[in-house]
Amino acid sequence: DTGEIWVSYYDVTNGDLKVARYWGRNGNCGPDDSWLCQTVDSAGDVGQYSSIAVWKHKLMVSYFDASNKNLKMAISDDNLHWVWDIYTLDKALGNTPSTGLHTSAQFSDTGQEFLAYYFDNPAGVDALKVDYHTYANGNCPGPGVETTWRCDTIISGEGVGQYPSLVVTGGVDFDVHMAYHNAATGQLWFATTLCPATCNCGFWDGDMACYPISGDTAEVGKYASLYMGSDDRFHIAYYDVTHRLLKYAVQTDGTEGNCGILNSAQCDTIDSMPGDYHPLGISMAEDINGFPVIAYQSVYGELNWARPLAALGWSGQNGNCGPENPLATWYCETIDGPGPWVPYRNGDFVSLAISPSGMATIAFYRLYTEHNDGNLTVSQQIPYEVFLPIVMRY
Repeated sequence: DTGEIWVSYYDVTNGDLKVARYWGRNGNCGPDDSWLCQTVDSAGDVGQYSSIAVWKHKLMVSYFDASNKNLKMAISDDNLHWVWDIYTLDKALGNTPSTGLHTSAQFSDTGQEFLAYYFDNPAGVDALKVDYHTYANGNCPGPGVETTWRCDTIISGEGVGQYPSLVVTGGVDFDVHMAYHNAATGQLWFATTLCPATCNCGFWDGDMACYPISGDTAEVGKYASLYMGSDDRFHIAYYDVTHRLLKYAVQTDGTEGNCGILNSAQCDTIDSMPGDYHPLGISMAEDINGFPVIAYQSVYGELNWARPLAALGWSGQNGNCGPENPLATWYCETIDGPGPWVPYRNGDFVSLAISPSGMATIAFYRLYTEHNDGNLTVSQQIPYEVFLPIVMRY
């Protein structure tokens, strides 16, 4: 909401969690030292699957502790001086399971902290879990959070809860919404406290609804990215593994859709993507006029973004992707293509945000394919639809 740019990321060389913030000058990283980069946690191999959330002066980063297979969280109440408190929230039971994969962090409108993540138990039952700050009646096993944080299973089952994308709406009377992948059925699922009919899952086995959106004839739902519109309708961008496609689902008014419960959603193909043989990137946000914006990795290894023609104020002759009615109704554009002299692939681990002024910022990993190493890169939009790529780390 402040327009400040924050990025959390994993330093694979040192096994550390790091955070970068655009500073303008006198920093220690980025072009002309215009960014500040800080190591947040270096205790073991930590920082994979990180997610950062900002609310006023507070910062929160959720991430995976690979050394201990635990979920960890870093909290700062001072986004100027970056003093961090580090906690282990959820702990793996024994040596086999891992808890804290594919994390997604969010603040409520009043600053209450929420984390969604995947619990992977090869010897038992997997689960989609949510942790949240309650200030009392906690149950999390981590030291120092036992009485003030709850770690709750939303739904369990083999492969259930992968790639969750969390949105919390409201303040004291909050609602929780998640899109996630069910690997057992190969479907995209949605969980919400706004139960459309019967509640069948949730914090206390009955205050949420969990149901499939898409995937009856294909494996879909990986790399899900969710936002909730002002009318409480879900918008989900996701990957169709079977057909290597970027897809988009939106909740409809009734039964006129082609997916979801009683065809209550519309699922459409937007563009082609690469095969699922490396970490793909999909991230979606709502622009200031209520339209979806999707950043993703194209089939050619480019960083692309897709927007409906209506968001651009364009006519039907200008579309080049998305559903046809009768012509293409979306416009897909390359933001950062592969290098002509030094081959690289853009768009791994992509994350998109829209500022209050309507400008987009996209953080992603640029892989130099010849050397199998790469950089954290940030592309910032300036007026007139121009993006400037910024390399953060070599």
